[in-house]
Amino acid sequence: MNPRKGYFSIVQYCPDLARRESVNIGIVLFVPEADFLESRMVEDNQRVRHFFGIHGDDLQRLKLFKKSFASRIQSERSRISSLDALEKFIHTRGNQIQLTDPKFVKVRDCSQTLNQLFDKLVGSGDRGPRRKAFKATLVARFEHAGIADRIRRDVPVEVPILNREIKIPFGFQNGSFHLLQPVNFEAGKEESNFKTACKHSTEGKIFQNHGDSNLGQLRYNVIGRFPSKNDRSIPIVRQVLAESDVRLHLEDELSSLVDEIRETGKPLVSGGE
Repeated sequence: MNPRKGYFSIVQYCPDLARRESVNIGIVLFVPEADFLESRMVEDNQRVRHFFGIHGDDLQRLKLFKKSFASRIQSERSRISSLDALEKFIHTRGNQIQLTDPKFVKVRDCSQTLNQLFDKLVGSGDRGPRRKAFKATLVARFEHAGIADRIRRDVPVEVPILNREIKIPFGFQNGSFHLLQPVNFEAGKEESNFKTACKHSTEGKIFQNHGDSNLGQLRYNVIGRFPSKNDRSIPIVRQVLAESDVRLHLEDELSSLVDEIRETGKPLVSGGE
């Protein structure tokens, strides 16, 4: 099939129109020859929360905005039949959901192109920044909970067999030394998330079986960031980790871990940071 002309626009959330600061939350793809106009939006609002710190009613409003926008795109399919019509629609956007000016893209498979654009511009293409944001979010969470004095950061750990040292972002001592490894999991990629879980399951088993000459007996914990609380990968990841007695703590459900650290974690001694 010969490629067809398509046009895509990035959907952005801009809470303060005067400041023009925004976060990418979706993609719209228009392919006139195929009579194709569809959008794909992020399933949750974690990135918006990380950038703007919104919560409560603001998050609920954003959910309604996204739902309303997706419905609007569906209703406009019969009316948008040209690039000019798409541009006019874009320029009518006046609320916190904004669209960038359309850009040309060659399209062979419409749905595949939509997903590829989403992955590249909205989804998991920014893995480095996401890891940094995840770690920073956890630091803030531990500080807010008043347990930062029990959390050791950038913990050096000996890797058995390889005879080298790596650093785990967090850890705490309560008889055994608990390593806390933040891990980002991807939306709609069960096989990829399964492989990631296998990697950490194997590492956890090795650490727990061999221990560390300085830290003693080790316990390995994964703090998992998933795109949604209902992600189908969660039970798969949990089961894979459980095979090696590695615990999974969901980012959105850290209360039990925080309570455990508060109640059983030993305060850091001088120089323990």
